[in-house]
Amino acid sequence: MKRFAAVFFQNRKNILNFTKTDLLTQMTHYFFTVMPLFVVFFWLILFLLDFRRNDTAKRFLTLFLGVALVNYLAHWFYFNHNYPVYRLLDSVWVFTSLAVYPLYYYYIRLLTEDLKLDWKWGWILIPAILLSSFSTVLYLLMSPAELDVFTHEVLYHNREYRVGYPLLVRLQAMRIVLFKVIFATEVLLTLCFGLRLIRMFNEKVHAFYSNVENREISKIRMLLLFLVLTALISLVSNVVGKHFFSDHPSLLALPSLAHSMALFGISYVGYRQHFSIRDLCKDQQDGECCCSVESESEAMTGVEYDLLFSKLETLFEEDQIFKNPELRLNDVAQELGTNRTYLSRLIRHRRDMTFCDFVNDYRVRYAEAVLSSPEQFRLTIDEVAFNSGFSGSSSFYRAFVKKNGIPPGKFRKQV
Repeated sequence: MKRFAAVFFQNRKNILNFTKTDLLTQMTHYFFTVMPLFVVFFWLILFLLDFRRNDTAKRFLTLFLGVALVNYLAHWFYFNHNYPVYRLLDSVWVFTSLAVYPLYYYYIRLLTEDLKLDWKWGWILIPAILLSSFSTVLYLLMSPAELDVFTHEVLYHNREYRVGYPLLVRLQAMRIVLFKVIFATEVLLTLCFGLRLIRMFNEKVHAFYSNVENREISKIRMLLLFLVLTALISLVSNVVGKHFFSDHPSLLALPSLAHSMALFGISYVGYRQHFSIRDLCKDQQDGECCCSVESESEAMTGVEYDLLFSKLETLFEEDQIFKNPELRLNDVAQELGTNRTYLSRLIRHRRDMTFCDFVNDYRVRYAEAVLSSPEQFRLTIDEVAFNSGFSGSSSFYRAFVKKNGIPPGKFRKQV
C-alpha cells in the first residue's frame, strides 16, 4: 500500500510538472506570436486618432501600419495552427508581405521627394497583386483533399516540391519559391533606392539650413537598415521553414522581437517626424530673391564673383551673421542681393562646403576664440554653444569634434 501511494504521488508530481512546462511553453508561444500584432495595433490607433491633423506622409504611414496589421494577424493564425482560417488568409498574407516594403519606400519618397500622393506609383504593388491573385485562384481550384495535402505537407512541413503531388499543389509550392525571390528583390531595391532618397534629401537640407537639427531624416535611414535586417531574419525563417518555428516556440522569440522593435521604431519615428520635402520647399520659396541665375562659366570667373565672395566674408567675419541659430541660405542671399542657387554654388566652389558646414565653420572658430579666452572662462560649454550660434549643445559638440577631433571641454583644458 505504501509503495502504491509513493508511485501515485510520484506520477501526480510528474503530471503537474509536465502540465506546468506545457502551459509555460504555450504562454511563451502565444506571447511571441501576438507581440508584433499588439505593437502595430497600438500605433495604428494613435495614428488614426491624429489622422485629420496628419500630413500626407503620416497618412500613408497609417496605411502601411494597416497592411502590417493584416500581415501579422495572418501570422498569428498560422503559428497557432488555425488551418481553416489561415487557408483563407494565406493569399492575403502574400499580398501584405510583398506590399510592406514598397509601401515603406513610397513613404520615404513622400518625405523626401514627392509633394503630394502620386497614384502612378501604384505599379510598385503589381508583384504583390499578381502573386496573391495567382495564389487565390489556385486555392479556389483545389479540392478538399489537395487543400489538406498542401496545408499539412507543404505549409507546415516545408516540403515544397515533390513529383507525386497533384498539379495545383505543385503550383502552390512554386508560388512559395517565387514569393521568396520577389521578397528578396523588393528588400534590396527598397534599401538601395530608399538610401538614395534619404542621402539626396539630407544634402538639400545641408545646402539650405545652418541648423539641421530635426530636419535631417537620418533616423529613418537607420530604421531602413534595421528593417532590412528584419527582412534577412524573415528570409532565413522562410528558408528554414515557418513550421520549424511553429514546432519550437522558444525560437520564435528572435524574429518576433526583431519585427516588434522594427515596427515600434518605424511608428515612433514616423509619429514624431514633422519635417518633410514640403517644409523644405516652403522655406526655399519664402523670401526667394528673383535675381537671375548666371551660367556656371560666368559664376566661376570675373571680378563680380570675387566681389560677392568678399561681401560674404564681411557678412560673416564682421557682422557675425552666423550667430543667428536659424540662419538660412535665403537670408544670406537677401543680404547679398543674389539668389540661393548662385550663393550655394559660390560657397561650394570657393570653400568646397555645404552652406551648413560653411556657417558651422565660422561658429566653431568663434567658439574656439571664446574657449581660449581667460576672460570667458566662466562661460559653460552650453553658453559658448548658444553664443556661437548653435541651436543646441549636441550640434555644437558634433561640429566641434568634426573640425578639431576633440570635444570643446578637452580643447579648453589644453588651451
